[in-house]
Amino acid sequence: MSLDVSFIFGGLSSEYDASISNLTHIISSYLALPPAERPFSVKHLYHLSRDDSLVRTFPFHSAFTISKLQTYISDTSILPGRTLPYTFDAIKSRNEYVVNLLPGQFGEDGGVQTLAALFGLKGTFGDPQVASLAMNKHAMSSFVSSLFPAETVKVPKTKLVKPRYLDNAIQFAQSLRGPVVAKPNSLGSSLFTDVFGTFSDPEADIYPLLDKIFKYDSAALFQEFIPGDDYSCGCIVTSSELIMLPVVKIETERGFFGYNEKEDSKLSNKKIVDTGDTVSERLKSVTRIIASAIDIYSIARFDFRVTNTSEIYFLECNCIPGLSKDSIFTKMLLHHDMTVIDLILLVASHSNSFTRKPHLIE
Repeated sequence: MSLDVSFIFGGLSSEYDASISNLTHIISSYLALPPAERPFSVKHLYHLSRDDSLVRTFPFHSAFTISKLQTYISDTSILPGRTLPYTFDAIKSRNEYVVNLLPGQFGEDGGVQTLAALFGLKGTFGDPQVASLAMNKHAMSSFVSSLFPAETVKVPKTKLVKPRYLDNAIQFAQSLRGPVVAKPNSLGSSLFTDVFGTFSDPEADIYPLLDKIFKYDSAALFQEFIPGDDYSCGCIVTSSELIMLPVVKIETERGFFGYNEKEDSKLSNKKIVDTGDTVSERLKSVTRIIASAIDIYSIARFDFRVTNTSEIYFLECNCIPGLSKDSIFTKMLLHHDMTVIDLILLVASHSNSFTRKPHLIE
């Protein structure tokens, strides 16, 4: 019996373009395979439009092309739109397995996961509470710090910044007496993330950045800058095992992997850390413990800073890591002898879907 897989993508967050890139890479990779070698059938592509918040179901067929995909995405007049609950009801009636490609707010923060759980959908949505925790960088750092002694894993000194308590947060940043990272608490892709060398005169740079953050996020973070290197560790969770992927080290000219570095591949060098490397093995061990503790359902990527004395600092968790051609997670997969198609086959056929427990106690 053939395996059928559908995808939901697009979304209402500032990471909409990343979602389109992820799906485009997946479908391109799928179409590049001879039909006889495709390990599953693509049933439906569900586009959640940022223009009108409606979902359009694209027909997938033997003559489907990337050009047709781009046409469907760009022109909302081609197909009628439906509300997300209506679409989820249709998905439930068809008993489809759906891969969630909605990164960022609502798609990754527990919103769509809650709806999927209420409708009882099968797919990579996962636990709404886990998604909400992982998306909240401040809460996730607190959770991780409770799992490990400080000599094993640290978290940078951090201040949650709310608009009405901004003066107090600025005082905290000045007290660090060193570079400070400012970033949103629950946006991904390093949006509006930057490092400041001094807070002696913060008004020139920090306030405009915070204005942008507060437009899309209810809170920002001020965090001490940890000198060292950026590392990322990914994993795949099936019903029977937790598969660790190769660790990636990210090198940048200014020693900081921010938004500009993510957008321009020329500003960073991502390289696989050799198996057996001490730092790599420690990061895999830490990642395994965190992923098991929060009960990841399919895939995740964890980001760290490692100092020149090999101290590990946890930064954040991504429950919907990028799957575009040049993404860090795709690089991990390739060095694990897997493609994105192999990944989807694995999680669709061997991972558990989240099932909501009954709320009524009899």
